[in-house]
Amino acid sequence: MRIDGMLTPTLALTLLGACGSSSSPSTASMDSGAGGAQTPPMGHMAVEAWLATGQYKAWHCEKAVHAARFPSPHGFNRICSNDLISSRATGTGSWPEGAAAVKELYASLTSTTPVGYAVYLKTAADSAAGANWYWYERVPLDSTVPHDSNGVVADGPGTTGTPLSICVACHGAVGSDMAHTPSPGGRDFVYTPVP
Repeated sequence: MRIDGMLTPTLALTLLGACGSSSSPSTASMDSGAGGAQTPPMGHMAVEAWLATGQYKAWHCEKAVHAARFPSPHGFNRICSNDLISSRATGTGSWPEGAAAVKELYASLTSTTPVGYAVYLKTAADSAAGANWYWYERVPLDSTVPHDSNGVVADGPGTTGTPLSICVACHGAVGSDMAHTPSPGGRDFVYTPVP
């Protein structure tokens, strides 16, 4: 159902699952250490520990929670971009290696605490059709989106499993037409660069 041109959160979460297959999430055993002030680590445990530090909140973040922008299935959210994305937000070229963003997922427009997160990190200069991006998403355990026992929808590079069938399948269309460019500067697998 759409309300004022926006997807309702329930439909948005349903579409996220429909975007990909019903296969279980990739549980990549990757671990890039603890991450840093501008770089999230890779791997469920490391990402969750890094998110808990709140380092990304010092990035360039949208001022408020908002409903998903079409075609996003992420419901209510707020996006934070690291310096590599923010400093190039109005450009047209590919993002450099190390470009990253965190999308806080919320239960409602007035919620103040995220119920999940989506994180992506470019791991090489060439996007390689999404293969050189690390994709992570965790949703609430009662979500209708396919997830594991931790709520993890995707955790790994865009080469296999749900990082490929859900994340790359949706983000691969960024910038392909007006419908897939909901924010200025959207390109190279990043729908909304926050300046």
